[in-house]
Amino acid sequence: MEAKEYYRFLLERYYNGTATAAEEEELFAALRTGNDDEAWTSLISELHSHAAPDPAYNPALFEPQLNSILQKQPTTVRPLYFRYAAAAAIALLIGAAGYFAWHRTVKPAPAVMAAADVKPGKNGAVLTLADGSQLVLDSLGNGVVTTQQGTRVTLSNGQLSYDATGAGTLSYNTMTTPRGRKFRLRLPDGTNVWLNAASSISFPTAFTGAQRNVKLTGEAYFEVAANPKQPFTVTLNNNTRINVLGTHFNINAYPEEANIGTTLMSGAVQVSQQQQTHLLHPGQQLEVNRETGAALLHSDVDTLAIIAWKNDVLNFQDKKLTTVISMIARWYDIEVVYETTPPDITFVGEIGSDVNLSSVLTFLKESGIHFRLEDKKLIVGK
Repeated sequence: MEAKEYYRFLLERYYNGTATAAEEEELFAALRTGNDDEAWTSLISELHSHAAPDPAYNPALFEPQLNSILQKQPTTVRPLYFRYAAAAAIALLIGAAGYFAWHRTVKPAPAVMAAADVKPGKNGAVLTLADGSQLVLDSLGNGVVTTQQGTRVTLSNGQLSYDATGAGTLSYNTMTTPRGRKFRLRLPDGTNVWLNAASSISFPTAFTGAQRNVKLTGEAYFEVAANPKQPFTVTLNNNTRINVLGTHFNINAYPEEANIGTTLMSGAVQVSQQQQTHLLHPGQQLEVNRETGAALLHSDVDTLAIIAWKNDVLNFQDKKLTTVISMIARWYDIEVVYETTPPDITFVGEIGSDVNLSSVLTFLKESGIHFRLEDKKLIVGK
């Protein structure tokens, strides 16, 4: 079984009742689709072996029921059935009505102290208007927040929307998400934008020209409203441009990252950089190195993993330590200090972004990396 310690972690959180909906879904999806029945049986048995019998436990009632679940052999394909049987076994072993009090052997991350825990980020952003004035959106209620040259700006349930029906003179706004915040935006043309933490997007209050142009720093997911007569363009800080007609795509352009990643979910986009153009098809990702301009095209990427942040999940699959720590720093708004040169470690798995920082560090500690949390400073050791 791949990433055994990760699934042990998910099983533990499921037992404790602290697993998020995404973690529960991933656990049972792994049970249904995995390929190593013996590894799953071994892991469940191993976790079960650390349990102490509950006084109410009656082997005559429990064991035949469990054996029936695990040993029944249907005439249909076994692997799929086994996953449901194993899931039922887990429910019996560690469910709310289980027969054992499970004494956990996994210790808390040695460098994580509950008193110094950090809460996760939340929805929030700052809107800078054309005159330089600013509105803190997380402190405002639903309703019209401002009117600019005939464009109405409305806040509703965590999304800012622009209605340019009566627009007059053109002006520009900028939405900025500080570290520990993310927000949704509906542009004047109906394009939906999800803005990740520590990012910003500048845009006009109405799209009146031959093109729809916006500028992005950081990371955002776009669902562009189709309008072939008025192409949509995203300009990044290094003058990289993404040209689209109507499509869904993600851009990761954080200044501290070595590469700029553009990932296409549907439609088509054209990435232009240093007099080179690259046409992307759904499922492809283009990485452009900031310093050299070298481009690398990946096909059949896991698009759901790339936009996991939009769906309230921190996805660490196939990411290096420094990238993972940068993600954590942005979402939890913390400072990071490396005591040694960061080791070349690649992670697997994901965790809900609604948990406290200590849960994330406990999740990561299986890598052998030591963390120490002092106030809002994360110190990474060997």
